[in-house]
Order: sequence, then C-alpha cells, then structure tokens
Amino acid sequence: MRDVLTYSGLMTPQSAERDGVKHVIFEAIDGLQASIPIEKALSPYGDVLVAYEMNDEPLPAEHGFPLRLVVPGHVGVRNVKWVSRITTSDIEAQGTWQRGIAYKGLSPSVKSVKEVSPAQLEQAASVQEQPVQSMIIEPREGTITELDDVVVKGFAWSGGGRGIVRVDVTLDGGKTWYDAELKDGYDQPPSRAWAWTFWEATIPKPENLPDGAKIEICAKAIDSAYNQQPESLSTIWNIRGINNNCWPRVSIQHKD
Repeated sequence: MRDVLTYSGLMTPQSAERDGVKHVIFEAIDGLQASIPIEKALSPYGDVLVAYEMNDEPLPAEHGFPLRLVVPGHVGVRNVKWVSRITTSDIEAQGTWQRGIAYKGLSPSVKSVKEVSPAQLEQAASVQEQPVQSMIIEPREGTITELDDVVVKGFAWSGGGRGIVRVDVTLDGGKTWYDAELKDGYDQPPSRAWAWTFWEATIPKPENLPDGAKIEICAKAIDSAYNQQPESLSTIWNIRGINNNCWPRVSIQHKD
C-alpha cells in the first residue's frame, strides 16, 4: 500500500501532513467501505498489502479478486475484499462498518442500542488495532485426566504488531501462576508480530484433589507494551460484545 501511494506520486508522509490527509478509504465492489489511518498505510513497518495473488496464483474470487487489502494487526473488517477504489481523505470511511455501531467500543453504561445518540456514536473511536488475547487449545473442555501434571497449550496475539513477551497460566484462580514456554512465533520482531505466538506449560495439579474434582485452567498473555488480559468480562463489558479479551478458561476433571 505504501508503494502504491508513494510511487504513484499521489502521496508522501510530508504531503499527507501538508494536505491534511488522515485516512485511506477502500471501497469494495459490493459497496462496503472501510478505512485505515494514513500513518498505518504509509509506515514502512506497517506491512499493509494490496494483494492480487495468493500462492503464486491470481487471487480467487472468494478471497477478494481482483484486489484485497491485508492490514496486519488490525481488525479483520479493515481487510477489504473485492477492492474497486482507493481514495485518501481527511475523514474516515462512511457506512455501518466504519461509522456505525458495528465496530464501535461503547461505554458499559450504555445498556441499549436505542440509548446511543448519533453524536455519541460519532465520538466513539472505530476499532482498528485490537487488544492482547490468548486461547487455550489443549486440554479441551471436560477432559478427564489421571496424570499428576497438566499440559496446557495455546496461542496468543496482540494488535498493532505488538509481540507476545509472556503467557501466565494458573490452575487455582490466579493464586499461583506458571510461566509458559513461548514456541513458534516468539521470535517475531517485537513491533511487527503479525502472526500468533504459540505457547506451552506443564503444571502440577493442586495437591489432595478428591476423585472427580474439577480444575479450571486460566491463562493471560502479556504483549511487548506490557498490556495484559483482564480477569473478567465484567470489567470490559460493552453492548456490542467487541474486544472481549478476558482470560480464557477451560475446566477439566481430576481422576485418581
């Protein structure tokens, strides 16, 4: 994207600031519009792509032929498919996917969509980068285990390319934490970590568990800016349910 803007002679960082350009707008054949900040589009480290091929073949229709945008580190809706037009602007894109309620993080005080005024919606920032998050993929919910140790595996990611620097795992609600070993993806550049970072931890079960006792596994990821996942959904609740990045939880059962 940076090459398209600069080599065409339409845009440079200096001219963007001089001309008041703040957003790049992408319009799809189906009418969808979305935009990203000009800083992301022009950054040599932003890695925004205008893709026309996939695996050395023309881009398939289901993936956005003839062109699709790839905006690493940003929410998926900014990766516009079937791009027909690219424009620069001093305002962000129109439409529900940019200015509507679909991707706006509203206050937890808002309990109904009907309470949201147009002015309130306009003032709320559109989602671009997303918060740090993780998922537990092993063991699965409801697993029954006789082993003394629990092997926990998962992956983590943070928006804006912020790398994962640590993943903490607990079996007792946060009283005791264990450091997970970072696996594939841990060596990504700390400010260009676009892909998942996988992790794994081997944790001893709490002592003196009765047969059939349930164990809740929780995890939290920490990114290179030392943002970390909140414990509870109650602290980040919003009516749209977006950017929910609270601790992942999996319950397993102990067997003697």
